[in-house]
Amino acid sequence: MIHYNVWFRFRSNIEETEGLAVIQAFLGELHLAGDVAGFQLLKNSGDPAKTKMLPFQALIEFRDDAQFSAAFSAQAARGIHTGLHGRVIALVSDFRIEVFRQLVASSSAPVTEPASSYACEV
Repeated sequence: MIHYNVWFRFRSNIEETEGLAVIQAFLGELHLAGDVAGFQLLKNSGDPAKTKMLPFQALIEFRDDAQFSAAFSAQAARGIHTGLHGRVIALVSDFRIEVFRQLVASSSAPVTEPASSYACEV
């Protein structure tokens, strides 16, 4: 799995709900088309005066290199500044991108029942 992380901030004249709706529509369209394996939109809950991270993050998942490459080639063919991708670019003032390759994942679902003892009691 490849995780494409985009941390971003909206331009000062963009309402958060409006901006997130456009980004969700863009990523939802990619997901429905099979261009991405999945996505999440996250909001940084850290104190703005203390955190170094931008306020929002889009975590976009790709199954493998083939899906990753195909998605970028398809967007380049459509045009970087056109369609929903162009609208996303127009909403954002700054952004940072990092690509992570998954090394390990949890192999089972998390336990949903409370433990009979707490870690400090063991």
